[in-house]
Amino acid sequence: MTRFRLMYNKDEETEWINDMSAKGYAMTGFCAGFYFFDPCEPGKYEYQVDFSEGFFKVSQDYREFMTEAGVEIVCLWGPWVILRKKASEGAFQLYTDVESTIEHYEKIRRMFKVVALLEAICFIMQIPAVVMEVWAGAGGMLVLGAIFLGIMREIRRINNILMGLYERIGKESDCIGCRGNRRVSMLLPLGLLFNAAAVMVPAASRMSGGAFFDTVMHRVLQILALILILAGIVRTWRAGE
Repeated sequence: MTRFRLMYNKDEETEWINDMSAKGYAMTGFCAGFYFFDPCEPGKYEYQVDFSEGFFKVSQDYREFMTEAGVEIVCLWGPWVILRKKASEGAFQLYTDVESTIEHYEKIRRMFKVVALLEAICFIMQIPAVVMEVWAGAGGMLVLGAIFLGIMREIRRINNILMGLYERIGKESDCIGCRGNRRVSMLLPLGLLFNAAAVMVPAASRMSGGAFFDTVMHRVLQILALILILAGIVRTWRAGE
């Protein structure tokens, strides 16, 4: 059985995979959003999603450690490692102390920040195409904006988790996104999405041969984009006060 899902939240992903296992479907592989399952005894396996230091690879020491612990590496995808263990062998937890859990989430957050930066650069590189009214460029901005939105939401979630973990050990987080509870408002990337949609309207208007989109929808989307971006800037600023 194959299921397609796109998830940034690794904790939500872990819960979903374990729910599938409880229903009698053991995950056997993953590729670009496609999850592969084989029938199994309900609840036979417990799954965890880990974050590796490499890309599509883990060290030999890591493999040996997991093997000794009775843990099977199901698959590797980018920096993610999907693991499973037979439920009959006891509860399956990767990080049992606060310090190691903090280190784990900080690694994930650093990765998402790098990806967010790359997405922002790619987004800016699409601007010349949009200025030249190239429809594909506007579509690219729309996709990149949607991905950026998802990444920023996940960074915000991880920041909240880290704040709670630091409080448990009596320390203050040193991350900019955590101190003062400053978070980038989701209205900012949403405004960028509306702006990308606005620049796509003239191309759609020419393709359809009508002027309605060009005269009304184009302006409406631009105004909405401006309002969302300005509101996002204000909310982001106030979040740090």
